[in-house]
Amino acid sequence: MVLRANAGRLLVHQIAAGIATEAASLARGFRGPGSLARGDQLVRAALSVTSNISEGCGRGTVGEFRQFLRYARGSAHEVRSQLQIARQLDPRHASRCKTLESRTTLVIKLLGRLHDNPPPDR
Repeated sequence: MVLRANAGRLLVHQIAAGIATEAASLARGFRGPGSLARGDQLVRAALSVTSNISEGCGRGTVGEFRQFLRYARGSAHEVRSQLQIARQLDPRHASRCKTLESRTTLVIKLLGRLHDNPPPDR
C-alpha cells in the first residue's frame, strides 16, 4: 500500500512552519557569547521538524511516515529545549520564547496523534 499525504495540508506541518519562521526571526535578536551558535541550532532544529514531516509524506509507506514523524518529534523537543535556554539567558525575549515553547508543545502532541493515526493508504 502507498501512503498519500500532502505535508502542506497537515495542520502540524503548518504550525511547525510558522514556528520555524518565528524562530529565525527570534534568533536574529540573540546577543552575547554563543548567541550565533544558539540561534543557528534553534533555527536548524525548527527547520528539521518541518523537513522531516515533509520527507515522511514523500516516503510512501506508513512505516516510513511514522519513522520520520519520530524524527520530527525529536527535533521539536530540541526546539523547546533551545527556547527554554534562550528565555533564561535573555529575559528580553522571554515572552516570545514562552509563546513558541507552547506552540512547540502543541506540535509534539499533534505529531504523536498523527503517528498513532496516519492518513489512510490509497
